[in-house]
Amino acid sequence: MRGTALIIGGSRWQTDLIRRASELGLRTIVTDISEQAPGRDFADEFIQIDTNDHLGLLEIARAKQISLVLADQSDRIVPTAAFLNEQLGLDGIRPDTARVFTDKYAMRNALANSRIAMPFYAEVANVEEALKAARDWGYPAILKPKNSQSSFGVFKVDDEQAVRQSFAASVRESRDGKILIEEFIAGTEVTVEALSIEGTCTVLAISEKEHYSFNPCVARRLVYPPRLAPKILQTITETAERVVNALGLQDGISHAEYRVRDDMPYLVEVAARGGGCHIASVIINHVSGVDAYELLIARLLGDKVELPERLQRAANLEFLDFPPGQVKAIRGLDLVRASGLAQEIDLEFCPGDTIKAPSDDKSRLGYFISLGETRDVVDEKAARVKEMVSVEYE
Repeated sequence: MRGTALIIGGSRWQTDLIRRASELGLRTIVTDISEQAPGRDFADEFIQIDTNDHLGLLEIARAKQISLVLADQSDRIVPTAAFLNEQLGLDGIRPDTARVFTDKYAMRNALANSRIAMPFYAEVANVEEALKAARDWGYPAILKPKNSQSSFGVFKVDDEQAVRQSFAASVRESRDGKILIEEFIAGTEVTVEALSIEGTCTVLAISEKEHYSFNPCVARRLVYPPRLAPKILQTITETAERVVNALGLQDGISHAEYRVRDDMPYLVEVAARGGGCHIASVIINHVSGVDAYELLIARLLGDKVELPERLQRAANLEFLDFPPGQVKAIRGLDLVRASGLAQEIDLEFCPGDTIKAPSDDKSRLGYFISLGETRDVVDEKAARVKEMVSVEYE
């Protein structure tokens, strides 16, 4: 064994990290508040505990003599990992860094005097403060909680009435009763996946992001690479690396979103964790040829790490869209799986369920991942997958 990893969180999307840690020779201790957490099936040891219980986790870490702390996929557990790293003297993210990556207001303030392009923003505690800010910048605007992910409580508002209608729902996702209102930046949205080693951030993959027509705050598709000019991609890369370096991430995976207006990337937000739906584990590895989990684990164990020469391949992560209604049958899934057009395909509903339009990332109806050498190849695969899958309604 190379050591013992304490892995914070054992949800569905964290199982890739747990498996990879085991494959790399680590003993894995997985902690989660749910006794039925999927990650327990892949762990050497599972401990049921609230992952917000910092002192309880510290006691476990000391008793088990852990070698490193791993936390991915969830912003909520990043400060927990940072607390443990500081208390135990382990390599990894520290509390001050975790705060600016998990509090969107702190993130904006930390970069306010930099040359990073950002929307106008304000922290607001009530509707009137939000309306005043929006009047200063004009509409549309964005309401969003400071400490949240998966598009919970995020709304694009086009006028004063929309602000009044959406404000309370956004505040419900806030920890302190305050939220952000930001200028809406029109333009192409991109996501940026990166790895930091010894204080140097390296971009590994960039996607072009599309949203549902009925909800501009929920992603429908991420396709790598974007169909953008090389000069713009270079500007996005340089900006993304500067942002992560400026916010102080020494060793870790980051996932960021930008909107490109007039060839300039404006920072939407950035997190000190990998993207979900197998972005960190499958897509980054395929697109760039870099196993981010392997390199990060090696670095946190104290090994000298060098990034390999990066590849430039393509991938498509798409969230399926079906009309609302009661589902009688689902057709085409086995055909897609047998065709090889999708690396993975999964739906979040079954016959008999009543489906509706997603309101946030976690209520999306299903997804598939297609991999290939070029953007044209994955675009073609995606089109064929969507032709094969259909839903029959009662």
